[in-house]
Amino acid sequence: MGSIKRYMQFVKPYKWQIIGTVFIGLLKFGIPLLIPLLSKYVVDDIINGNLTTEEKTEHLLWAMGIMVFIFVAIRPPIEYYRQYFAQWTGTKILYDIRNNLFTHVQKLSFKYYSNTRVGEVISRMITDVEQTKNFVITGLMNLWLDIATIAIVIVIMFTMDVKLTIVSILMLPFYAFSIKHFFGKLRIYTRVRSQALADVQSHLHERVSGMSVIKSFAIEDREQELFAKQNKNFLDKALKHTSWNAKSFAVVNTITDIAPLLVIGFAGYQVIQGQ
Repeated sequence: MGSIKRYMQFVKPYKWQIIGTVFIGLLKFGIPLLIPLLSKYVVDDIINGNLTTEEKTEHLLWAMGIMVFIFVAIRPPIEYYRQYFAQWTGTKILYDIRNNLFTHVQKLSFKYYSNTRVGEVISRMITDVEQTKNFVITGLMNLWLDIATIAIVIVIMFTMDVKLTIVSILMLPFYAFSIKHFFGKLRIYTRVRSQALADVQSHLHERVSGMSVIKSFAIEDREQELFAKQNKNFLDKALKHTSWNAKSFAVVNTITDIAPLLVIGFAGYQVIQGQ
């Protein structure tokens, strides 16, 4: 929690950019919600409505014209600015962190540098800082955006059909549990993989810097073995991360796929029963 609190100090100056990006995101994800409403209007009010053929054609053309305008003229700029501001904010925060980190690095003692490999310091400033960008975009923006979108969708669904809405959200608790379990452990594997990558980068930096010494003593074969050992350690950690990542998405996507099947089955049953 302490590290997140310190990280939020860099996020705070961009809170309005983040709020604005979330708002634009709501517009982006709100527009596709018009599709099922369009389907409902076309089926219930046009096809099955008490209209003449000419009136049905006119209403259909108007409905499709409005939708095409929204999806062609309005949604692309919204999509662009949502992506642009999300990436812009994340990149600016990383810029501030690296500046602050370099200031801190210059204040560290001689003892620290005698006990810490240069490659590891570089890895922390480049690789690890870059990975925190996902926290800004996914954690701070997409998380709140997803929560808001789900809340809006559920409210709309309850106004249309209470029973069908209850069936459609039955899988939400299982989805939430799987996210917490699988992706919580995935963070641990990500941290371990990052450390292994830092070790490889540190090893490379030291060896490349001392390549003239290695060649002078003709110890290329020994250094090859040492690097292979470091590289193999990273490979093992990376593959373990990859395996768990694949397993996480397999389980989460399965739960996601089951939800619409429940909706289709229950809705079909309701129709058969004349509801």
